[in-house]
Amino acid sequence: MSEDTQKNTWLELATEAYSQAVTYRDNNYSKLWENNIRLFQSKHESGSKYYKESYKFRSKIFRPKPRSAVRSNEAAASAAFFSNQDVVSIEPQNPDDPVQVMSAKMRKELLNYRLTETLPWFRILIGAFQEAQVAGIISSIQDWEYKTKTVTSVVPSLDEVGNQKTNEKGELLYERKTTKVVTKDQPRIRLFPPEQILFSPSADWLDPINSSPYLVLLIPMYVIDIKAKMEDIDQKTGEPKWKKLSDGELKTAIKQVNNSTRQVRSGQKEDPQTKEGTEALGNYDIVWVHQNFVRKDGDEYVYFTLGTQHMLTDPKPMSEMYHHCKNGERPVVMGVSVIEAFKAVPDSYVRLGAPIVKEANEIASSRMDNVKLVLNKRWFARRGAQVDLKSLVRNAAGSVTLMNDPNADVRGIDFNDVTGSSYAEQDRLNVDFDELMGNFSTGSVATNRKLNETVGGMRMLRGASGALTEYLIKTFAETWVEKVLRQLDALEQAYESDMNVLSIAMRKAQAPGDVAKTAMALLEQPVLVKINVGMGATDPIAKVDRLIMAIERLSNIAKAPPPGLKFDEVAKEVFGSLGYKDGERFLSQVNQQDPEKAQMAQVIQALQAEVQRLTAELENKQADRAAKILETRLKETGSTQRNRANIAKDLLLKEIETTRAINARRFNNVLEGRAG
Repeated sequence: MSEDTQKNTWLELATEAYSQAVTYRDNNYSKLWENNIRLFQSKHESGSKYYKESYKFRSKIFRPKPRSAVRSNEAAASAAFFSNQDVVSIEPQNPDDPVQVMSAKMRKELLNYRLTETLPWFRILIGAFQEAQVAGIISSIQDWEYKTKTVTSVVPSLDEVGNQKTNEKGELLYERKTTKVVTKDQPRIRLFPPEQILFSPSADWLDPINSSPYLVLLIPMYVIDIKAKMEDIDQKTGEPKWKKLSDGELKTAIKQVNNSTRQVRSGQKEDPQTKEGTEALGNYDIVWVHQNFVRKDGDEYVYFTLGTQHMLTDPKPMSEMYHHCKNGERPVVMGVSVIEAFKAVPDSYVRLGAPIVKEANEIASSRMDNVKLVLNKRWFARRGAQVDLKSLVRNAAGSVTLMNDPNADVRGIDFNDVTGSSYAEQDRLNVDFDELMGNFSTGSVATNRKLNETVGGMRMLRGASGALTEYLIKTFAETWVEKVLRQLDALEQAYESDMNVLSIAMRKAQAPGDVAKTAMALLEQPVLVKINVGMGATDPIAKVDRLIMAIERLSNIAKAPPPGLKFDEVAKEVFGSLGYKDGERFLSQVNQQDPEKAQMAQVIQALQAEVQRLTAELENKQADRAAKILETRLKETGSTQRNRANIAKDLLLKEIETTRAINARRFNNVLEGRAG
């Protein structure tokens, strides 16, 4: 197959993927997304009667309930994700491996540094959470940003020995030196609104990004940036990174088929990212570049195209372009705020309350019209009568309206004032909205008078709404945040080379050794990345109360543990029940504090099987022989262990004298108590 034929084949695949996904998107989702954005912007949906000419002078109030609910959830997410510095939890796959333990500590500090110092993590996370609530989905690509610039400086001209050269007059000579300086060397997260990410309509709802045979990212780029990439030389091949195209070819991708969603989001009548085809191409015009992920013959390829008209790069295996992608997983993550089974693109959070918002706005607008008619009545004037209509319409206090016959030419219509049923219905709609959306508002408190009269009632109201809010945050954290953080850790593992950043992370983690060698070795270790945000994370006071309660309960258990109790497992269960996804970070690692205790802990762990075998011998009154066997095992661990074994033996013999029915669990408990 010729090179041109191969290019045409890849371009045909990109065009087919784009056409299929865009057609399905425009027919099924675009209008829905636009109406969701209007709800968030406190505007009526498209096609509403309030946009018609007959409602030009009617009340068109929109009560900003969706915006209020979204902002309330954003505040809760801020408290959940940013109330402490340990949102990320990185653990070793093997807790008994000291190298993996140190790697987890260093990687955690490294990720925290990147999230707080080099990435606008707060704006990224809250922005992603907001878009997930409004549109229903949010997508992002995680990659490594590496940029250099050429710097020219004047330096002394040196000879072979290292002395500065001089001319015939004895004047010092200088020369210009060109060097490349790294300006960006850090991980990057780029968010994509739903209309700029395309995947197969038949993708699996559990993982649409990786189950789709193709994935297309629509990237708006300035013309000047595209031309710079066309001039940038690839160090490996010696050729430009992007294929050179003319201005006429660039102009073919300056306008997209659909831009109505972007127009609604920006609130402008013109889309700032499009331009009429008759105008000249400028350096700061936007041209649409497509990044195509295509699965072909069982392999994943990535390449860029200018729209669907021209190839910008040749296809490359995804593993060559994104070294951090493991097991064929694409560097793109899609998260949701609402789970709907078997729907790749579920309804958004604001869409859930749209029918109630519509009815609430209808009642509010009708009530406003009624109030206005009560305050400024409607007038009937006889056609052709000489009546000062402008004065009549102004209805200014103290004004005079001229007419020939006040009794026959003009007649006023009185309207009854709005009744309490309107306000009662409004309150009920507010309660329905708050119950559905999980939004704890003062309106709900005012309506449920019996509940708000007691502290317990207030807790019931707050607790029910808080559970829905925490569920919303939990869904977002599981589907987007945790996956993004895992890819960030993979990026650090694959690309991190900044010695300053690595030294900071190692110093905070108290990792010994040379930075260059030790850091590279620690980055290669397998770890587990988790997110420490779960149910019960939105109320700081309740969160602290739960933590203190867990510590107190566990302290009581630790004072007198039942025989054979696995304290670590109990602690993890307690912390998990109180909303902490992982309670291990609250438990001190014995082998990190005391070397002797660490050695004894290893001995105890190795002797667990032996202790179980000795249980039968203890029950058959063979405790003396069992103690000797235990002493023999412990002698192999060194002098320190032998001393502790003697103590354990003495205690065991004393216990045997009082009761011969001691079992292996009590024996193990005594041994562990002396070891601790």
